Amino acid sequence: MTEINRIELSPKQSEAMDAIASEKYSFILFGGAMGGGKTFWGLSALLIMCQIFPKSRWVVVREDLEKIRTTTIPSFKKLNPPGKLRENPYEYTHTNGSVILFKGENYDSDKEGQWMRGLEVNGALFEEINECREQSLDIMFSRVGRWECEPRPAPIILATCNPSNNWVKDRIYDRHENGTLPESWLYISSKVTDNPHLTPEYLANLENMPRYRYEVFVEGNWNLQLKVGGEFYKCFELDKHVADVKYNPDLPLHLSWDDNVNPYLPAGIFQIQGKTITMIDEIAGVTPMNTVKAVCGEFIRRYPNHQAGLFIYGDATANKEDTKLEKGYNFFRLILDYLKQYRPTSRVLNSNPSVVMRGNWINTVLEKELHGMKVVIGANCKKSINDLILLKEAADGTKLKEMETDPKTKVRYQKVGHFSDLFDYVMVSAFGSEFSKYQAGDATSKIITGKRLVSKNSY
Repeated sequence: MTEINRIELSPKQSEAMDAIASEKYSFILFGGAMGGGKTFWGLSALLIMCQIFPKSRWVVVREDLEKIRTTTIPSFKKLNPPGKLRENPYEYTHTNGSVILFKGENYDSDKEGQWMRGLEVNGALFEEINECREQSLDIMFSRVGRWECEPRPAPIILATCNPSNNWVKDRIYDRHENGTLPESWLYISSKVTDNPHLTPEYLANLENMPRYRYEVFVEGNWNLQLKVGGEFYKCFELDKHVADVKYNPDLPLHLSWDDNVNPYLPAGIFQIQGKTITMIDEIAGVTPMNTVKAVCGEFIRRYPNHQAGLFIYGDATANKEDTKLEKGYNFFRLILDYLKQYRPTSRVLNSNPSVVMRGNWINTVLEKELHGMKVVIGANCKKSINDLILLKEAADGTKLKEMETDPKTKVRYQKVGHFSDLFDYVMVSAFGSEFSKYQAGDATSKIITGKRLVSKNSY
């Protein structure tokens, strides 16, 4: 394949174009946030293929013809393609005889995808494949490469999408993340910030979106979900508790840990001013960096000159001598030693409070900002936000530990909840006096949280 023209392409779009040119892939998904240049890339790619391979044949598929008409076709016209675009039905003919068909999946009226059964094309583009059915992709694999032309391109399916919690996430994104995507498949992520053609005014206007939509459609967060019921942190709200935050070098750092190594060793960094606790950062030490030494090293790299004090929090069950380590050492002794340049102070409790009790208290703080207490989670703390949204409540009121097996190592681990645990530890220790009064039942009123009656307590 000849060199692809990179004029006005962003680095991410050029990366995706190079992937096509390599002829290593039978399927390429260019996904992530809206405004990342996905549509321009896909349509430009087909036009380039038309030019390189005279009399070739391609198809663009979207959920329905109305979206083809109102979204895809206007974008296609902006490219000023050489040749003729016919409407009703939409079909583009290049000056060299190559053709691009525009088709609606139209699942409601054609659940078996009969319109694809006799299709003969060299390749396809699924626009917003997250809106289409998985079986449409499977059928298309049997249709690409059927059209004869000379020279003849390698069969390929291109696709664009926004983050979604459906088959696209399960079959493509999750497998990309855990390294089990087939070698001939490729996922390329793109964010708004990867598109240099968007104006500052447009980017600023995006901040007016509700936080959930911003996280998914601007930040490209695949793991975030809308609340559907049964959440442990039922009073955690994206719009209320998530914000852009900054590190304040004049305030102490509060570093909280969960004694866990799979799927990562987590550490959360907080700052407290008055009765407002702000999570400013998170570290997830993924193998082989899932060691205390490696995570402490990353903390030092991020905060090399901090001099305003450091407090350590974490799981009380890890505060015991570990037989795998040198005598007299445990998880927290290692942390204190590795971070000794900060003169850290341990605030690890002797035992962990009841999960139900601390959950009820934290939910009350989240819902009512009880007596001035306020929680802010930095928008950069993606794993922590996902934990606080996705973690479910077990039948006994504790945290539901949903397990998953790593497809490569076969190690079983808890899917979510590690960052939420370390959040609990810093809350009940740093605000120990307030939590103790809550435990003592100094109730001033009652609030309803879900279907459970929960005490609202004063200090």
